[in-house]
Amino acid sequence: MFRDVPYYNNQSVSRSTIMSAIQSVNIEDRALKVLFNDGTSIVFEDCWLRDNCRCSMCYDAKIIQRSKHLLDIPDVTINSVEYDASKVLIIWSDNHESIYKADFLSEFEYKTWTNKRRRRPLLWRGKEVANKVPRIHVDKFLGSVEGAEAVFTSIVDYGFALIDGLEVSMEATEKVCKALGGIQHTMFGGMWKVQNNMLHSDTAYTNIPLSPHNDNTYFNEAAGLQIFHCLEHSNGTGGETILVDGFYGASQLKKEYPEDYEFLTKFNVEAEYMEDGHYLRYSAPVIQVDNLKDITQIRFNVFDRAPMAFSSREECRAYYRSLRNLSRYYENPECQLKFKLVPGLAVVIDNFRLLHGRTGFTGKRVLGGSYVARSEWLNKARTLRVIN
Repeated sequence: MFRDVPYYNNQSVSRSTIMSAIQSVNIEDRALKVLFNDGTSIVFEDCWLRDNCRCSMCYDAKIIQRSKHLLDIPDVTINSVEYDASKVLIIWSDNHESIYKADFLSEFEYKTWTNKRRRRPLLWRGKEVANKVPRIHVDKFLGSVEGAEAVFTSIVDYGFALIDGLEVSMEATEKVCKALGGIQHTMFGGMWKVQNNMLHSDTAYTNIPLSPHNDNTYFNEAAGLQIFHCLEHSNGTGGETILVDGFYGASQLKKEYPEDYEFLTKFNVEAEYMEDGHYLRYSAPVIQVDNLKDITQIRFNVFDRAPMAFSSREECRAYYRSLRNLSRYYENPECQLKFKLVPGLAVVIDNFRLLHGRTGFTGKRVLGGSYVARSEWLNKARTLRVIN
């Protein structure tokens, strides 16, 4: 079902910043206007320039960190400026000198700076993604930069990755989880096994079907990645994994039911989880967006919803209408990807984006896995220069 070939992403973020030579520099009031040879013009306020001085007094290059507290930076003005194609020298009114390289300054044109940080996920619908996501052998993932890049690029682009060739053990699963950013410990433990034993008050620990959902909607910050590795499925059938692109469903809701989309980006839906010794609760919008209106997270789990009060009859009806309309995309078989996890095959899921579920099963089915915090896997992805 999934292709077994090397994976390269032509749409990944560029790995080098193109240096723009400086053409001219002018002082404008309390700012510096820099014109680059490519025609880009950027205005830098004096407070920004002084805060970003990279001299040894203001910046520790060894630890890549500022040396001065914001309150210790003097409120000074630009006294004089000298420049050539590669740098700008500023002498301040307190006689401090600052040098700024052209390639450093050119990074801060606002639209360019913003676009470099925007994620551009490749939205998908159902089976169409099957021939786009590679299966990366575990030895390649753990033993090469190319393999690690392929896994993290697949997560960034499609919201999941597949790693095969694992030894069928929790120890082998743990190595993969650590390489993805490290094991996140929660009330479910660090490394855990999911099987039909009702170890927790959660339908995941049964053999009944699970509708597509995000995990941890009752956490203040949901887990970033979720890893499942099939350790055993014997004497039975079923148990197919279901994946749904939550961003795709939300984008379709925006097109067809814009009012409902807007409601779910603003209204806090409360979720809760209770078992002996634990009571977790959190409320947040189901569809989370950033200041550019890009979708950043889906927090969708209809079964973990807590009973709520509403400010009006209209709000109550909007709540049910919008959740039902969004649910129809996630429950639509044409929007779902189904495949069977077998011993040795692990799936890595972006829990901020993808919903996951399973069909019901018979027999003994054991999945091993863990969570990885979002900050940790993004750290790995940036280190590999898969994202900015």
